[in-house]
Amino acid sequence: MNNVIRFFVLAFFAVSSIISLSPAASALTTSSPAASVQNVSAANGVFDNVKTYKIFYDAPTPAIINKMKAYDLVIIEPLLYTKTQIETIKANGTKVFGYINSMEADNWNTAFLQKLQPADYYQQSSQKYYIQQWDSYLMNMASPHFRQLLLSEIEAQVHSKNMDGVFFDTVGNIDDYFSENPDELAKQRAGLGELLKSVKNAYPALGIIQNWGMETLKTTSKNYVDAIMWENFNHNVVSKDAWSKNQMSDLKAIQKETGLKVLTVSFEQHSKSDWYSVQQGFIHYKATKDFNRW
Repeated sequence: MNNVIRFFVLAFFAVSSIISLSPAASALTTSSPAASVQNVSAANGVFDNVKTYKIFYDAPTPAIINKMKAYDLVIIEPLLYTKTQIETIKANGTKVFGYINSMEADNWNTAFLQKLQPADYYQQSSQKYYIQQWDSYLMNMASPHFRQLLLSEIEAQVHSKNMDGVFFDTVGNIDDYFSENPDELAKQRAGLGELLKSVKNAYPALGIIQNWGMETLKTTSKNYVDAIMWENFNHNVVSKDAWSKNQMSDLKAIQKETGLKVLTVSFEQHSKSDWYSVQQGFIHYKATKDFNRW
């Protein structure tokens, strides 16, 4: 998530009410080994007929809400929208997904930080792991309490506003930060599996999009999520890079197995990137410099 966006959201979040834990959150179970996570079917039909989508994390205006109706799907910051605005966007069939930060807690989100317990943070040498680039902290998905908080956010900001699904950002942190630590990697993936299972049990109709985390998708989340997002899908890189080609091959295999959708995003080389994405059977979005510009 772009840093500019995070600071913009802070100004609006200051006027938002503090969200309390919902009854649905109590349905979360404690973490367990990854092998014990059972397969849960993804939401049926949530991506039917979705050919275009847009990511927009800024506050809406009436004009922008009207423009959203031209897309099959939009991904938004739910803190900035009312249920009535969501219903207006959905009136012509546009599907709406709400942003949830899964593996980080942002310093601007003071109301959320106040709910956290020490065990909710991932700690290295007994210290919180601070991510300077985003002014955030790396979180511990193995913490049952942290997963409860995320489920509570989904209830208050996604389900209660009648959205169609949830977009889990920063899932890729699991691969990025723990790939050299097999024991911790297994714990974080097992925790993610428990969270996704709880979401599907509590809200079976909600669709789920995961941002990055290709290896975690293969080991843990492919039977829960409806789509994965691949940011920086720029033609000159992904068409030549061996890692990218291997990932595309794996994703297409999962598509055949589960019906997974792949959402790609380019920030440059838009025409070629769009063409190349469609050739792979993916759905592409041509982004501007960040996601708070329409």
